[in-house]
Amino acid sequence: MTQKTEWGTEIVTSTVRGFPCLVYRERCKSLVDVLASGGRWGSRPFLVQDERRLSYAELDDSTQKVAAHLESLGVRPGDRVMLFAANSLEWVVTFWSVIRLGGIVVLANAWWSGRELEAAARTVEPRLILVDERRSALAVALAPVIEVDSLTPLIEGTGSGVAAPASPPVDEDDPAVILFTSGTTGSPKGAVLSHRSVIANQHNFLAVTRRLPSQLSDDQPAIRSLFTAPLFHTGGVQAILNALLTGGTLVFLNGRFDPGRVLETIERERIDVWAGVPTMVQRVLDDPGIESRDLSSLRAIGLGGAPLPRPLVERAASAFPGARRGVTANYGMTEAGGIIASAGGRDVADHPGTSGKPLPAVELRIDARTGSDRGEILTRSAALMTGYWHESESPIDAEGWLRTGDIGRLDDEGFLYVVDRVKDLVIRGGENIASANVEEALRAHPAVAEAAVVGLPHPDLGEEVAAVVVTARGAQVTPGELANFAAERLAHFEVPARWWIRDEPLPLNPAGKTDKRSLKASWPDNGSR
Repeated sequence: MTQKTEWGTEIVTSTVRGFPCLVYRERCKSLVDVLASGGRWGSRPFLVQDERRLSYAELDDSTQKVAAHLESLGVRPGDRVMLFAANSLEWVVTFWSVIRLGGIVVLANAWWSGRELEAAARTVEPRLILVDERRSALAVALAPVIEVDSLTPLIEGTGSGVAAPASPPVDEDDPAVILFTSGTTGSPKGAVLSHRSVIANQHNFLAVTRRLPSQLSDDQPAIRSLFTAPLFHTGGVQAILNALLTGGTLVFLNGRFDPGRVLETIERERIDVWAGVPTMVQRVLDDPGIESRDLSSLRAIGLGGAPLPRPLVERAASAFPGARRGVTANYGMTEAGGIIASAGGRDVADHPGTSGKPLPAVELRIDARTGSDRGEILTRSAALMTGYWHESESPIDAEGWLRTGDIGRLDDEGFLYVVDRVKDLVIRGGENIASANVEEALRAHPAVAEAAVVGLPHPDLGEEVAAVVVTARGAQVTPGELANFAAERLAHFEVPARWWIRDEPLPLNPAGKTDKRSLKASWPDNGSR
């Protein structure tokens, strides 16, 4: 399956979802066509996971077989198939097989608790859920499941399969992917990304890096990229697309993140580009084995998911001399379809703390109050989500602007600086955690009268989850009891690591809301008890 699609650079204004947006005149309009375009790369490797390899030709064959298998299990165009598993070749092949069938891929957070998974499944009503052994028990009562291991024979060519059914016609505004986001309040919401959205974000990024498919020859050398974040984030989806469209090789680890294995993989696979979050880079830089590794192949490090401290940039440039000018900073969010602004090379060094300039077909403005250069960051583009699945609430206003919930400023050269947050989130190691979701879980405990969750500084994770709990009259409870209670309802990374248990009511600001700034400022030295 091979198909040529033009990827132009001319940007025009068009109406998207009823709003004026910047779009590329010549563009790909279906993820099915993106998959087909991979045929031009033939036998070169597409995916690498430890000793396993999958070429572009094998990807085409594998998605045919898996798509046929999914159809035999009842998957039809428009059906949702949820992926609830760790990174694997099977995960990626299933992603593309669902797209090939005209289905909608639902990316579940592989760290969710059973309650969070149940809430997401109730929202999207998946036809099937892909699971690995570790997560199977959580999903089996929610929908029919298919085990990751059951697809391995089809992918490795030892199982029987039939040709995939013909892909149905796709409109570029049809839903393609649902990613769950912390949103601004409450439990995770399913952000719906259309074919247009997913492709528009990648088109922008490839235009900036001058690696549009129409600009590459068929013998273009492959860029070997190491991706150490979870595939269920927007960054994972974009990493898969980037490799497929440019003939690159995407390498990821098997199992949990491990700094030593990152260094080993960079050396063994001669990695050109490594994409991760600042916490991961910090841990790799602190690994004692870094001095003994040959890391000369690495020439670029892409960082996103959290603010980028200048000392970290300087340390990374020193440890990876080949990437001294290749450290990039990205700013984005799920509701925006991925990256909104980006900076690389000298711009990162010359503009400390910047998140870069808006991508080419992205509009960005600051909703600043009179007399201030700071305000909420608003963005509008064809890459924005359609909305939340089965939710009327949306952070996109009547003119098509997405209110990001972040506070920022633009300097005279157009560089964006993210300086604060409006939305009540804790960013722990690149994971967005809605404080309201954790607070709701804590308030379910009979000994808790009030709860407030904030992010406190952490040298490794950036922020850690901290909870202030006001006990009910006459009640007593320990941090350990609360942590165990929360662990039954929340993902492990959402469970507070620091506790402040008190009798007095939570302080309120003039608007009558919990004054979290004063709680953070007055956090006691013994608040971790």
